[in-house]
Amino acid sequence: MKAKIYFFIILSLLAVIGCSAGGSKADFYVSKVIDGDTIELSNGKTVRYIGIDTPELRERKGSIWVYKPEEYGLQAEEANKKLVEGKKVTLEFDIVKTDKYGRWLAYVFVDNKMVNQELLRLGYAVLYTYPPNVKYVEKLVAAQQEARQKKRGFWKSYEIITHQEAAGHIGEFYTVRGRVTSTFASKKVVFLNFGRDWHEDFTVAIFKSNLGLFEDKAIDPVVFYKNKQIEVTGKIKFYNGPEIIINHPSQIKVIN
Repeated sequence: MKAKIYFFIILSLLAVIGCSAGGSKADFYVSKVIDGDTIELSNGKTVRYIGIDTPELRERKGSIWVYKPEEYGLQAEEANKKLVEGKKVTLEFDIVKTDKYGRWLAYVFVDNKMVNQELLRLGYAVLYTYPPNVKYVEKLVAAQQEARQKKRGFWKSYEIITHQEAAGHIGEFYTVRGRVTSTFASKKVVFLNFGRDWHEDFTVAIFKSNLGLFEDKAIDPVVFYKNKQIEVTGKIKFYNGPEIIINHPSQIKVIN
């Protein structure tokens, strides 16, 4: 029995060493699904899926987490369970292999099917790219576009709201339409403002770490979107008023 335990520990250590040394793939068993985009492996490691974001199951209040599922959070969790719980999975790592919480960041495969991509295709996740982990970004973009076109998951109730209505939908996924009245580039973020008061009016935030994805499309957000009417798709959050954080140009559609 002890020999088996030692053997398992050695395998786990070798996997970790391989990841930190630039190894691209490793096989594990999933012991628990935490939510729509996070799992726990049989070796105790937590894995956060690269490139996607799903509705939350818990809300942070002070120093504690309160169970308060967002809309479609339970459906995303259930879809993830059906795909991976109790199964052998292959993790494929990108450039950055852990986040600030110590979780592994990976593309997760079951029978050669990428779970990150499948959750997007089913409509239970939205694109959430974070360079330099963008190896499969175009595949993920295509999966989200398919879900939106075929109205799967939360795209079934897909509707466009005005930027004035955004404050009433904090924590929800929507497409917001409005005209960009001004733009501003700080040291870390490019802001697209939809009103005079950026403390209260709807705002789009593009972190400079993602600007390379816009440059690939020959887009300078500060200049290109100014005075244009656009539609922005993502989760509406509250930070000095309602805002959507944009991670990829596909989340913005120019109307006129």
